Amino acid sequence: MSNLLLLMVLSGLAEVAISYCSNRNRHLIGRLLLFIEAILLVFAVTYYGDLLWIDVLGLVWLYRLFNLYRLVNSRIDERFLLNITRKTTLRLLLLQSVIAAVGVLSGFISGAYYKQWYILSLVQLTIAVTLLVSTMRHKAVSKRLLASQVLADSQAPTLSVAIPARNETDNLYDCLVSLLASDYPKLEILVLDDNSTLKRTPEIIRSFAHDGVEFVAGTELPESGWLAKNWAYEQLLEAANGDYVLFCGADTRFTRESLRTLVAIMTSRSKDMLSIVPRNHLNSGLQTNVLQPMRYAWEISLPRRWFKRPPVLSTCWMAKRDFLHSSGGFKAVSRRVVCESYFAREAIRHDGYSFFLFDGIDSFKPADEQLETAIRLRYPQLKRQPELVALLSVIELFGILGSIGSVIWGVVLGSYVVSLVGLLAAVLLCVTFAQIFMITYRNKAGVAYWLWPIGFMSDIYLMNLSMWRYEFGQVLWKGRSVAPSVMHLDNP
Repeated sequence: MSNLLLLMVLSGLAEVAISYCSNRNRHLIGRLLLFIEAILLVFAVTYYGDLLWIDVLGLVWLYRLFNLYRLVNSRIDERFLLNITRKTTLRLLLLQSVIAAVGVLSGFISGAYYKQWYILSLVQLTIAVTLLVSTMRHKAVSKRLLASQVLADSQAPTLSVAIPARNETDNLYDCLVSLLASDYPKLEILVLDDNSTLKRTPEIIRSFAHDGVEFVAGTELPESGWLAKNWAYEQLLEAANGDYVLFCGADTRFTRESLRTLVAIMTSRSKDMLSIVPRNHLNSGLQTNVLQPMRYAWEISLPRRWFKRPPVLSTCWMAKRDFLHSSGGFKAVSRRVVCESYFAREAIRHDGYSFFLFDGIDSFKPADEQLETAIRLRYPQLKRQPELVALLSVIELFGILGSIGSVIWGVVLGSYVVSLVGLLAAVLLCVTFAQIFMITYRNKAGVAYWLWPIGFMSDIYLMNLSMWRYEFGQVLWKGRSVAPSVMHLDNP
């Protein structure tokens, strides 16, 4: 065992050393080390896999192999590649060392195998309580945000609704119909045709010209590394004349009073920015009905106050135009996948931001776009760091899904305390996912109480798929590649 741990550390130091080699030597030695480490990993899991901490350590080791592979085969510009792979190797090695230290120390305790499961079940319960409390808190806070005054026509500031549209058809038509039915008195509607390849998209926009909808012709992306969506936002912001600007996708629908309500909330509460949680509509199929709730779980269930990162959604959000300009506009976030998070952090510094659960807006996002969104967001949300993907995968696999294993192993080992603690954690996770499901769809949870394992399994899969696509494959959004600008690719 000690020899294995020593080889683990030495191979990690070798990974760092390889990053200082010339390009040719790095590829040759890196492939050899990759082969050796793969054999060590198989040996560790085969001979010591009955120890729980070895299983955790082995999972983290997989990410070290991934990091070594990208050092040898990555498309990332070398200026960024060498630095980030060194940091990732050292952080993963530190994580492995902590896991190994805990595992080795537990080996000196009588009945260590039982106590490992007992400690793990307590960790699972702690995670389950944290997620449930955070979810209920965000739900309560977002529902309390109500306008304290009725906004009269004479008091209403000007409002621009800005919609980036690329290859949209019926969704865009229905969205514009709902906006034109609004009772808001000082409304400007801007729709940007984002270089659509479908002729129908600009035709739909122009068909509403007589109703006051303004057509904005999108220009080609600059060569300075803009993401397409952020460039569309920048053009819409420059074209907007309203005191407030509401950005939304073509899949949103508005009630007659929704715009007036949102502006009343912002003016009465002195907010610079609102992020709106719409009412989503269920799609057919089991997988698609856990994708969107897990997307919301990232924002609602995490204790974001600890990290000073407020929850945010890009489906529909509103901000003061002057605030956006004073924060640097979209030039400040040209490469950022979730650009809204930057403005939310700027606004929350002076209590100018709120995350709002609002039934006056509906979202009809198709299932294929939900999947595209998940892949596009997951890796950037984790700062494009494999070590964070590794950490969160370990937490979700052993700390969340592992609660089911605690129930089973508690019975096998004859430790009913482990079973009961694991069962309590599983029940709390079940309630948490049901709450997220109801927030997402404004619908009774029903079968959602039993979908939480599928939700977290799909999240682990999508995190790792997103990481692989960004590092070695393609990430597409509306038919255009996102990865080159986000990852600083040499050969996109």
